[in-house]
Amino acid sequence: MAIQIHFEHSGMDELLRTMQNISEENAHKAAGRAAKRAAIAARVAATKRIRAIYTIKARDLKSHAQILLKRDGAILHIKGPMESVTKYKAKKTRKGISVAIKKGNSKLVPRSFEYGRKFMQREGASRLPIRGLYGPSVPQLFGNPEVISAMEERGLAVFEERLRHEFGRLMGGAT
Repeated sequence: MAIQIHFEHSGMDELLRTMQNISEENAHKAAGRAAKRAAIAARVAATKRIRAIYTIKARDLKSHAQILLKRDGAILHIKGPMESVTKYKAKKTRKGISVAIKKGNSKLVPRSFEYGRKFMQREGASRLPIRGLYGPSVPQLFGNPEVISAMEERGLAVFEERLRHEFGRLMGGAT
């Protein structure tokens, strides 16, 4: 799943007209650099927001969120399968496996046990079949509306700031 945040480039033509001494190629490079920094900032904001809601580690989130660079933009590509409950807060108790996907919401999984280093659950009353215990995938976590709004807000703010900085640098001065 790729989450794309679109920024309006309608002001780019007007900006190019006002700065005739900057070539179109340099303007696209500046926009690309600003978009990369905005994508990194959006990923950080999303990671912080997800960690405020869910019990997953930041390294597990960032390992599934890849930034793909384009000529004058960047894409934050999030991919990955459902995560084992071991990536979340899960522990073995005397009565079975206790799992907390969201913070402060721990529940005992009925008919669960540990097999090797994996947490399993019996599907019915008999011993077999058994299945692994899984939580939501990383793309599902990034798809939360609260997370998307935090990403858009932070990404847009950083994009505007960095674009201003990059064009100021191309003009020969500081921001």
